[in-house]
Amino acid sequence: MNDEQLHFFQNWFKHHVLTFQEVDPLHQRSIDMKKEHTFRVCAAIDRIVSDLGLVENDHRIASVTALFHDLGRFPQYQKYRTFRDPDSENHAKLSLWELNRYRVLQPLDFSERQIISRAIFFHNRLRIPENLDPQTLLHCRLIRDADKVDILRVMAEHFRMEESLRNPVITLGLGADMLVREEIYRLLFERQTMSYAKLKTTNEFKVLQMSWVFDINFRSTLKVLKERNDIGKIAATLPDTPLLREALDFINGYIERRLQS
Repeated sequence: MNDEQLHFFQNWFKHHVLTFQEVDPLHQRSIDMKKEHTFRVCAAIDRIVSDLGLVENDHRIASVTALFHDLGRFPQYQKYRTFRDPDSENHAKLSLWELNRYRVLQPLDFSERQIISRAIFFHNRLRIPENLDPQTLLHCRLIRDADKVDILRVMAEHFRMEESLRNPVITLGLGADMLVREEIYRLLFERQTMSYAKLKTTNEFKVLQMSWVFDINFRSTLKVLKERNDIGKIAATLPDTPLLREALDFINGYIERRLQS
């Protein structure tokens, strides 16, 4: 891939998003949120790639993966008025459908198309398959890290807003009950990957997001998380309980050990 192709993809994305413009300001707010998320994931992946010192072509592939990883969110919201995959369709698959529909990646070499497509396909899975080739595995890990960095930032800001200013689609329709069941914290302590299907309340959703730290792949990503402290900001919106304090200590200790290793 060359710089000219990268610029083409960036311009194509900007024009394509315009085709999903909404008349209702509330719906447009959701479209804008995903567009802005995409640009921030692009910035996050640039920082991670730069810290890792990867070659230029890997940098370009990572940038294109970040640019298109959530492309399916726009038709998803237009059709279903939700970003909750179980209530609509898998947004990663929708992203690939959009790319294939418009043959966007066709100018690239087959190997580059395959890496980008697989990284997009696996970016929202609970786990990455173990049998991927090293290049695909690298780009899966990059997009998953960059995506989490910005989602945590969005959530930290969202939960600190006044209730009237919050966008209801962000919390996926979960209940407003303050309860966080002990079993949800136990999954965090066991570093288990939590499924959205296990969650009953928005506060349990917050604990799930805090547990993402155990699925971070690169030390440079952990540096960003420590600098921004978005996990701490999310935790500050939860009921102050011994289990929450224990969870924060557990997470912060894990980050420190990873950064020092």
